[in-house]
Formats: sequence, C-alpha cells, structure tokens
Amino acid sequence: MPYSRGVISFIDFFSASIGFFALIKSTCEKIKFENKIKKAAIDLIINYCFLIVKSFTLYLNASLLSVPSQPIASILEYLSTIPIPAAISVRWKKDQILLNDKSNHKLAQEIKEAYYATTSFVDAQIGRILKKLKDTGLDKNTIVVFTSDHGYHLGEHGHWQKQTLFDDSTRVPLIFSGPGVTKGVRSNSPVELIDIYPTLMDLTKIETPSHVVGKSLTPIFEDSSHKVRRSALTRWRASQHGNLNFSESGIQGYSVKTERYRLTKWGEKGEHGYEFYDHLIDENEMNNIINNSNYITIIDSLKTHIDERISDARTKPAGLGRQFEEKRLRKVTMTTGDIYEINGKRVKMKNDE
Repeated sequence: MPYSRGVISFIDFFSASIGFFALIKSTCEKIKFENKIKKAAIDLIINYCFLIVKSFTLYLNASLLSVPSQPIASILEYLSTIPIPAAISVRWKKDQILLNDKSNHKLAQEIKEAYYATTSFVDAQIGRILKKLKDTGLDKNTIVVFTSDHGYHLGEHGHWQKQTLFDDSTRVPLIFSGPGVTKGVRSNSPVELIDIYPTLMDLTKIETPSHVVGKSLTPIFEDSSHKVRRSALTRWRASQHGNLNFSESGIQGYSVKTERYRLTKWGEKGEHGYEFYDHLIDENEMNNIINNSNYITIIDSLKTHIDERISDARTKPAGLGRQFEEKRLRKVTMTTGDIYEINGKRVKMKNDE
C-alpha cells in the first residue's frame, strides 16, 4: 500500500516533569493526579487521530523519574579514577548527592517506586495505541518508532537523570515496527538518532535530500549483523555548570561508543583526560582502563576515530541550503507548510495561497 502524506497531527504529552523534592510528601497523590490527565489526553488522541484522521504522525513524549542505588564510599573511590570534567558531570546537583546518603534511603525508595510506576503507566498507554492501530487496520500501513532523546541514570555513578557521557545517559531504546521491518530481529550495530529520518524516508519510498548526514538503517532490517557505522558519537559541555573555574569557552566532552568499547575525550585535544571502557567485561563503565597497556592498539585507533568523527560532524553538508545564525530568532520569513525543493530552495509559501 502507498503511504499517505496528508494531514499531520503532532501530539506531545507526558511533558510535565515531576520534581524530585516535590515527591518527598506527595509522590502517590501527584502521580495519580497526573496520570488521570495523561490518560484523558490519550483518550483524546485515540478517539481523534484514529477515528477521524486517516493520515497522521503521532509523536509521544514520556518524562520519567530516576533513582540512586550506589553507596557513597564506592562513588568517591570511583570519582578519583576519572577525569575532573567526568566527575563534575555526575556531582553537580547537590540534591542528587544528598540522596546517596543512607539517611535519605526512604526518599530514594519512594522515588524508585514512582519511577517504575510511571514506566508501567507509559507502557500501558503505548499498548492501547498499538491495539487501536491493529483494531482499525492501520497497523498494515503505519510505521511505529519507539525511542527517546536521552538515557537516564538510576543512581549509577551516584547520579540521577541525564547530562553525562556514560552509557546510562547516552544510550536510548530504538525500535522500528511496520511494513518493511522484519519482526523479532535485534541488532547491536551502533546507530544514532539522526539515522531515523533517512530510515523513514527509505521505508516510505521518499527520496532523502542529499544533505542529510544520517544513515538509513534499512540494511540492518535485512541483515541484523550489518553495520551502518562504526560508532555512535555524543558531545556534552562539562563546564556548563561552572564548578571549577573552567575557561569561558567551556570544556567539551566527546564520546564514541562502538559495539564493544566506549572512548571519551575531554577537551579538544584530550588535554583534560580520556576514559576508556570495555563493555565485554565492564558494561557499567566503572573501571576506566585508559592506561591499560593491553588495550593500547584499540585505544590509539579509537583516538584517531573520534577525531575523525568530530571533524565530520562539524563539516557543513553540501546542498544544505540557507542556515540561521545561532541566536534567538525574531523576524523570520517562513511559515509551516512552505514547500522546498530537495536542494533546500523554497519554491512556494503557504501564505501565498
């Protein structure tokens, strides 16, 4: 069946984040109240999108909680083995540090319960939407993508939430389902979120613009052992919290994750240190073996590789078209619905109609 590209419904719910200390005395009451609101929103989505709208893009955003689980002693011992920017990334929130104290165990447990309750709730709502797709027959002509914009620390490294270069923060789920996707296939190939767009273009038989730098994952759907890229790259600025008088330009952190290893570089030339983890024996990334001579060949190779990845990421793709400067946009002559050629040139404005 051809894929329709008419009406688009953009739905964003589960967007309210539940504050950590708001959970101290009112965890259950707050979650029950918010879940009623979220359930009502889902009812609206299901009744509107699936019964009235024949062609749609449905976007779901789930905000979750996290919980610490690592003793303070082991955390402090670990921090001495990693570069200072990496240590800062997991110690910049005072409330998170306090939650590692034994005196706050009960509060941590309550937040943990809230986290799993929210996870179960989101899972149930996704199930309702998938069921509605099947009941209406739209599952035969709909591609479903399940993912997240970042991972979450649940107390690993003594940290809550996100904003680190560890696997807990950078790794996300990525599941495709629908026509053209083989069921039940799993791949450990490193991929990036920028690969979603060209993958959807391939699956829907739409030509991908030449300036798109992501890679289509459809070859992996046909052969789960196939690799579309050697690593996934992540960047994070460690000095954004301003703890240790870093330079105004900020210390940039870069990390590449291959199928087996993670190499993290702090500073443009690695002047603030490196981290190296072997997931075959240390999937929790608790043993920084950057100075282990047994890995010198792979470490040197990955140092060259990460520099190449960073350089490629900074290269402006040919045919990208007009770009805005990185500042607040005020008067912009563009409207939702404008039509562009594949090379980025606007050929028609919606307001001209």
